[in-house]
Amino acid sequence: MSTLDDDLYELASRQHGLVTPSDARLLGASRSAIRHRIARGDWVADGPRVLRRTGSPATPAQRLLGAVVDAGPGAHLSHGAAAAWWGLPGFDLLTLDITRPRNITSTATSRARLHRVIDLCAAHVTVLDGIPIVRPERVALELCATLHPARAGRALDNAWSRRLLSGPSTRRVLDELAASGRGGVVWLRTLLDERGDNYVPPATNLEARALEILRDAGMTMRRQVDSGGARWVGRVDLRCVDLPVIAEVQSERYHKALCDVADDARRLAALRAAGFVVVELWDVDVWHHPTIVVEQVAAARRDAVRTDRFRCRSGCPSDQIRSENGRGIG
Repeated sequence: MSTLDDDLYELASRQHGLVTPSDARLLGASRSAIRHRIARGDWVADGPRVLRRTGSPATPAQRLLGAVVDAGPGAHLSHGAAAAWWGLPGFDLLTLDITRPRNITSTATSRARLHRVIDLCAAHVTVLDGIPIVRPERVALELCATLHPARAGRALDNAWSRRLLSGPSTRRVLDELAASGRGGVVWLRTLLDERGDNYVPPATNLEARALEILRDAGMTMRRQVDSGGARWVGRVDLRCVDLPVIAEVQSERYHKALCDVADDARRLAALRAAGFVVVELWDVDVWHHPTIVVEQVAAARRDAVRTDRFRCRSGCPSDQIRSENGRGIG
């Protein structure tokens, strides 16, 4: 049977070495028990809202989580710091910005610039590597409100190319927030109108590397192709030019934070129902195990040939491939 200390250590291991006093009380620790463990040296009171396990590594993630927790309930990393944590170039974690609901009563924090808003809903936030953070679409709006327009536009393109957001997803968040009179609305709408929902930003390094690996193996792929059967399903990362084979290039770091698992499963099922063989290529394999990437796509191609999906027939994927190639789509 686990003890209180075991439970606290286990929770801290999932939270970059940190717990809150309220976490500890939910596990059954009284205020005196918390004070006793601090006096014993097991924990360090890192401010009034954060307990840090003694000896836990001081990582960037621990610093970020400590700042978010210190800002009070409902707080999330935002603005330029959020852009940096999402991996966008040109941003860093030197100065932290935290956004939290205005109706949460809490004292100020000295660890970050605090933004109190009335419109921080659950659909606009997520958790990335254990850090509560605003979603990329909202980050794009925050950057449009605070940065030079050209820099905000580059950040939007970088997020788009990394598949952190899309035209439709950004417009949806923009429409939800426009009525609140937030800054950046006009400029973000201008950027989206200039690009259009079907905008194809420059390929990411990950996608470019996957294309290179497959090209060197003799498999020619096209990137960012509208795909489906009788009905359009979506734009896919890579598609074979000669067979109904689709490869989706996924980042393990971002996938869980961004993806609605049910929606993702429905999309892939719809592509398969339309006659495509779909394979997911993960970033670890693309960068470190290229032979696995080749083997996965080669297996998908064999499956397409074996099931005879590539033969000419009315409405089949191969007909659509030839038609799209003729029109130059994608």
